[in-house]
Amino acid sequence: MEEGDLIYVEYDIWMMPDDEDEEAMLFDTTDEEKAEEEEIHEEDASYGPVPVLLGSGNIMEGFEEALLEKEVGEEGSVEVPPEKGIGMREPDKIELFSRREMQRRDIDPVEGQEVEIDNRRGTIIQATAGRVRVDFNHPMAGRTLRYDFKIVDKPESIEDKAKAILTMDYTDLDFKIEETEEGLDVILPDQCKYDQSWFVVKYRVVSDLRDTLDLNHIRFIEEYIQEDEEEVDVEFEDLDDQELLDETDDEEETEEETEEEADEEAEEETDEEE
Repeated sequence: MEEGDLIYVEYDIWMMPDDEDEEAMLFDTTDEEKAEEEEIHEEDASYGPVPVLLGSGNIMEGFEEALLEKEVGEEGSVEVPPEKGIGMREPDKIELFSRREMQRRDIDPVEGQEVEIDNRRGTIIQATAGRVRVDFNHPMAGRTLRYDFKIVDKPESIEDKAKAILTMDYTDLDFKIEETEEGLDVILPDQCKYDQSWFVVKYRVVSDLRDTLDLNHIRFIEEYIQEDEEEVDVEFEDLDDQELLDETDDEEETEEETEEEADEEAEEETDEEE
């Protein structure tokens, strides 16, 4: 592989133990069945091969180096040290909060609990009567990781590459992609019309599309289609309903006739009195 290649990869990421007597722990995988077996399955997660743009800086340096040495269909395994992975643990990312501050944020602190504070995810590593210590380091910081991987595909067409980039930068949705004489048209699914995250990532999508596909003209198209209203025919399910309606109509006609007769009698009485 070369930098700039767009590929699909399957992988398992194992966190290597500090003690040789311990076993490696599966941290992430593209295999849904394996995620269930190792009890790390997430209902909202997407599983299956993931698109990777080599040279973009979106994956761990050590993992990318291993991918560059392989071809489509080949498998590999590489151990990535912290300096070529997540990085080392940083002491200044461990912060102290008062329990009152935690209560103000609606957090009932328990050691080992994952929390989000000021848009930062961390883990509570100590909770006392008055103070709470939170570690904002990445869970894999300072750890050696093992990547077991396979390169399963390399898209070639403009449409397939564009689809891979959209999935990589945003998510896997039903984008309609059309190559035009000027460049590329992307018809957006409904979710993009209301998702704030799309408005943020679309600039990165444009950059990756231009760099990878050498495009100068890219259009994102929103479609608003009004569906024709269907005429609803009322059909009677059984005869009783029709008979009930007929009876109601007869009663209304009878009431109208009675009111007309009463009006005529009143007019005759008035004439006689005169």
